[in-house]
Amino acid sequence: MTITLYELSGADRSLRFAPHCWKSKLALVHKQLNYKTEPVWFTEKDKFAMSEQPLLPVITDGDKTVNDSWAIAEYLEAHYPDAPSLFANDEAKEKAESFHQWVSTVLSKHIPGILILDLYNVIADQDKEYFRRSREERIGTSLEEFAATPEKHIQGLQAELASVRELLATKNYLGGDKPDYRDICLLGTFLWIATLGTTEFLEKDDVVYTWYQRILSDYSEVIPKSVMV
Repeated sequence: MTITLYELSGADRSLRFAPHCWKSKLALVHKQLNYKTEPVWFTEKDKFAMSEQPLLPVITDGDKTVNDSWAIAEYLEAHYPDAPSLFANDEAKEKAESFHQWVSTVLSKHIPGILILDLYNVIADQDKEYFRRSREERIGTSLEEFAATPEKHIQGLQAELASVRELLATKNYLGGDKPDYRDICLLGTFLWIATLGTTEFLEKDDVVYTWYQRILSDYSEVIPKSVMV
């Protein structure tokens, strides 16, 4: 049976940008599972009403419905144990959960200021009023003012990556010799930026940049061509 992944999209249904949705898609690819995707605009919450909550990603697998990227990773690992693993062992899973939380709360706080106007410009017209209102309530200012100094947010992102540089100084992946869910979390977050424009957010002499190019190649079957250039 084919798993269905519901993920946010731009006005162009082929444009998929949401970091948590990318994490779930990359997890499906990593585990070599059959899946299809259903693009969803911000205001199309009826498409995944069966999840009884308002956020993406959501997957359906037969009669099972799972939401939240971490919960989806746990579900896939538990229900498809013979597929390639997202977590090598219990210790790796604990590290992955901690890293997932850090990426989602600490690292990701620097990213909206880099791309929020790019995102606003590519979403469906019917989403724009909702997006502007909800985001301006959240950030306490206009989208334009918030996005006025992207270099400040890029500097914050690069500084926050110091701990990742330490981990990658002695190995090719956060998972060691091969990617695990920590690598998926970071790649999914970087794709949030990369799918929405050409902003350079990593220096080419940065070990994180070297990792980024390596892992883009590893998951190239689902990476947009515009990102691979």
